[in-house]
Amino acid sequence: MADRQTAKPEIAAQKKTIKLAPVIGDWTTYKPPKVLAKKIKCGLYGFDRLSKEELNLALIIHYSFIEKLFKKLKIDLKMSVELFSVQVEQTTYLNFLRTLTNPIAQSKITISNSHDPIALILDLPIANSIINHSLGSEDIESLNRGLTEAEINVLTTTLNEYLTGYAAAFEHVVQKPILSFISSPDVSIDSAINTSSTFVTFTVEVSLADNPPAKISLGYLGNSLKYILARFKQKQREKPLDFSKLSSSLLSKIVIPATATLGQTSLTTSDINQLEVGDVVSLGTTINSAIELQIGDILKALCQPGKKDKKSAVKIAAISEEEHVEIAPPSLMEVSPPAAEAELPVEEEQVIETPQPEIEEEFAEEEEEEETEEFDLDEEDLTDEDIFLDEEEEDEEDEDEDEDEEDEDDEDM
Repeated sequence: MADRQTAKPEIAAQKKTIKLAPVIGDWTTYKPPKVLAKKIKCGLYGFDRLSKEELNLALIIHYSFIEKLFKKLKIDLKMSVELFSVQVEQTTYLNFLRTLTNPIAQSKITISNSHDPIALILDLPIANSIINHSLGSEDIESLNRGLTEAEINVLTTTLNEYLTGYAAAFEHVVQKPILSFISSPDVSIDSAINTSSTFVTFTVEVSLADNPPAKISLGYLGNSLKYILARFKQKQREKPLDFSKLSSSLLSKIVIPATATLGQTSLTTSDINQLEVGDVVSLGTTINSAIELQIGDILKALCQPGKKDKKSAVKIAAISEEEHVEIAPPSLMEVSPPAAEAELPVEEEQVIETPQPEIEEEFAEEEEEEETEEFDLDEEDLTDEDIFLDEEEEDEEDEDEDEDEEDEDDEDM
């Protein structure tokens, strides 16, 4: 009873395979080996297991790397290359070791930003072909023994030259990869890895130098590959989009939402219940701090709030997310005057140019007419009342003069 309780059930492996059709003419000779497997339905468990999306992403990245690697081997080492299938499989470390039944050349790749090594395992015929063509030779006979020290040095030196392409396939998230040899022709169990741990392998079936199809496998611990893929996704999001290949007509139809956030704060439940119309909610940002403008998933910018054409607007202060970006307070911002208060254009007075002599003659004639109207009056036109009024005014003026003389005499006395 104790054995049944402590024993763990086998974890069902997840596998994705892409099988490529052989070249025309070779399909009659190629017979893929039959794999006898018993399908077991078992619930997935373990926090280090990869999702289907992560497995698909790992398959695409490794397929891109292996395709470029074989192209370089064909050019540099003058080897014929025919790729048959690529697959990614998620299982346990022990189950992966059980699949290694052929003679192999086992090595590992160490990277500077991870403590877990990456297993690189080549079937011995592939390792033999790479060693021979690196030395300028060709395959004469199949190799079933372990590699010598000289052969190990040639193999590790050759493969290390192509690890730059491996780092480039992961957008250089994998830093400073270095390959080191472990064992040959038998497999060696890594004591630092738990046999029940999740292990993800990427396997390629390929024929090099007209040899029978053999396999190349890259193996990762589940946690290690999840970390690498997370860094890869982040690097892809930070990578700027290249719109140069798109036409202007297509670019004009692409609409990307932009959101400006004035600020953020937090309120208690009691504060929310007491809110009324007219209350002021203070935000956590200061008056001199920039607001954030989010343009889709492409760009984040720091901006200054303002107004333009009777609408709220923002002025970009920094493209990158800088920590200390200060802006002018809203009261100091220059705001364009409203259209209603704009000054109306002043109409210019029309000036009619007239020759100077003609103007002088007209003024002279007008003055003469005014003098004749005021002073040249005929006696016949004056009435008796006008004459009588004039005489009374003269008598009053004489009386005023006499009174002034008497006053002066009194003052002299």
